[in-house]
Amino acid sequence: MELLIGKYAHLIDDKSRLTIPSKIRNKLSNVVYVSKGFEGCLEVRTPEAFSAYTNQIQQFSQTNPGARMVTREIFANTEEVEIDNAGRIRLSAEQLKNAGISKEVYIIGVIDHLEIWDRDKFDNYEAENEPKFEEVASQLGGNK
Repeated sequence: MELLIGKYAHLIDDKSRLTIPSKIRNKLSNVVYVSKGFEGCLEVRTPEAFSAYTNQIQQFSQTNPGARMVTREIFANTEEVEIDNAGRIRLSAEQLKNAGISKEVYIIGVIDHLEIWDRDKFDNYEAENEPKFEEVASQLGGNK
């Protein structure tokens, strides 16, 4: 698995295409899966990362109504997308609308996947969460 990190400011063009930064593009395959994410973003995964994500979701108890709802929301709102020769992916109008994404976005590397955020929405998210960062990190535990 290639490590995906960083924050990149980009624009979505008039044809709903987004250029993947060259710095991380070579870590992706020519096909990616774009899914509904959490906190109002879109998530982008390679086929291998999407397979691992699918396996994780399959561990949910399907007798639990909440698990079925989350599973449906994720998979009903996932599209297989090709990266074109210019390093762009085309995002559907429905995905952009549902995530509240305008032309100005951030592409965020999150270990094994990318997140696509509306720039204003992510700026607000960071402003709200930055003051809590150290406190929340200390509550997560671990031995680091």
